[in-house]
Amino acid sequence: MIKGVIFDFNGTMFFDSDIQESAWRVFLRKKTGKEITDREFHEYVHGRNAEISLSYFLEKTFNKCEIESLAEEKEVIYRELCLRDKSRFKLTNGLPKFLEVLKYNKLPCTIATASGLKNVKFFFEHLNLDKWFDFNDIVYDDGTFLGKPEPDIFIKASQKIKIAPVNCIVFEDAQSGVIAAKRAEIGRIIGIFANLSQSQLQKIEGLHCIVEDFSNAHIFLE
Repeated sequence: MIKGVIFDFNGTMFFDSDIQESAWRVFLRKKTGKEITDREFHEYVHGRNAEISLSYFLEKTFNKCEIESLAEEKEVIYRELCLRDKSRFKLTNGLPKFLEVLKYNKLPCTIATASGLKNVKFFFEHLNLDKWFDFNDIVYDDGTFLGKPEPDIFIKASQKIKIAPVNCIVFEDAQSGVIAAKRAEIGRIIGIFANLSQSQLQKIEGLHCIVEDFSNAHIFLE
């Protein structure tokens, strides 16, 4: 029985894959002069934390302070791009209504994201997330746990809302996130095909189903 809901954010609650890619391209072009492929985005950016992405693209190991500095440099570009196109900087179709359903039914929910603290604060400020979420329950990349595809982020998120993983539903868009949710023994995993195509998501074992957005998300609680 579903008693709690956990959302990935980027590419799930907010379809920002093209903005993320643009920000990474600008950042990496500045740092390395190289262009990155679509395959590299799927494997080393979507759903991954900053340490994994930066170590791969910049081909070296960084300490915690260096990771935070480089990640923030890239995120400044990302946030500027979000604000530049306000017509697209919005929650996924059907999501506000679904969040209202969760609120009405008093179902605990939270966000488990590979984003850092400054981005989470940015999203709360501009997308009014405090209408539905307690900021203190949000799990973000603070450098204290392993990133996806390890299960830590979803285990921590389920602990935040005090619901056992098996009684939680997770919404994800990235392969690494789906694998992480499976490893955390989440009861039901829903694939949102924003970054991966529907056919790509269908190849990942463990998904309850695949949907385009949250228009009919309430049916997953039944």
